[in-house]
Amino acid sequence: MPQDQWQATEEALTEADLVVVVGTSGVVQPAASLPFVASSLGTPVVEINPVASELTPFMDVSISAGAAEALPDLVALASSR
Repeated sequence: MPQDQWQATEEALTEADLVVVVGTSGVVQPAASLPFVASSLGTPVVEINPVASELTPFMDVSISAGAAEALPDLVALASSR
């Protein structure tokens, strides 16, 4: 990932209220480290993945479903608040 995009991503994490990780194995670095950056900032991290990943044990919430199934429900829930 280009350095300027990486820096922009890290800056966005400092402002996030929630981080949602969708459909990943959790092993490709450096991207796999981003949920840990968010978590270290106290930001809740939700994983949406049909199968457990390397990240699953570290997530605040893990939803075992595909993106097409889980994301609309998550958006609807967030919109109702």
